[in-house]
This record gives sequence, C-alpha cells and structure tokens, in this order.
Amino acid sequence: MKLPPKLQEIVDDFAAMTREEKLETLIAYAETFPPLPEHLKDARSKMEPVPECMTLVFLFGERQPDGGILFHMDIPPQSPTVRGLATILANGLNGCQPEEILSVPADFFLPMNLHEAVSQQRLNGFAGVLMHMKNVARKMLEQKL
Repeated sequence: MKLPPKLQEIVDDFAAMTREEKLETLIAYAETFPPLPEHLKDARSKMEPVPECMTLVFLFGERQPDGGILFHMDIPPQSPTVRGLATILANGLNGCQPEEILSVPADFFLPMNLHEAVSQQRLNGFAGVLMHMKNVARKMLEQKL
C-alpha cells in the first residue's frame, strides 16, 4: 500500500507506539487542530457534513494553485479524540493532489492499531471523514475535466 509520504510517516509513527503513547499523541494532535479560516466561519452550508461521526463534523476542501487540496474542518472543541483523528487526516493529506487522496485505501489506518486506543465507533467516523475527503477530491477532479 503506497500512501502519500506525510500520511505514511504518521501511520508508521502510530504503529510503533504503545496504547498510552497513542492516546497522548491523539490529544497532542487535537491541541494543534486549526480554527476555521474567517471566510468559512459563517459558511457551514458550503461544508460537507460527515454523518458517519457521532460528533458534528463538517469539512471543506480548497484547491491550491498547484492543484493540491487544503482541507478545513469544523469539529467542536469538546471532542478531542475526533479532533485528533481529523488532524491526522488533515496533516497527512493536506496539499496532496486529488488522485493521491483517492488512492488512499479505506483501511489505511489498520497498521496504526488505533483500536488499542479508541472505540470502533470512533474508527468508523475516522473512515467516514476519509470517505468525505475523497468525495471532495473526486468533485475537484470532475471540475478540472
């Protein structure tokens, strides 16, 4: 399985961690969760909802001048685990070309052994966020044609 380099690095890091380290790292990722840019703060209607998550998650992708995608997400601060998982995806996929995002397998995170640290419900939401990131990438590819 070939992943974008930044995402592969994150997968490798988590695969080598203990359960406690995974939890600490998820919280650290949550603490770096970026706020929405000003132009999206009142534009939730432009954002794609992720109903697979129990927590309210909305995402928006912006095409960069080089064709890569920059993802923005809106997740409540009282959901640090979800914010941490979303930050993993954003850090691993921001800047990638749509084709790279679409090539990420739905189960790319299995080697990370996240099931040691978070519930299956959270992992389903994590996979849902990836699926919606892929939807954004697919739409951008279609607009390019």
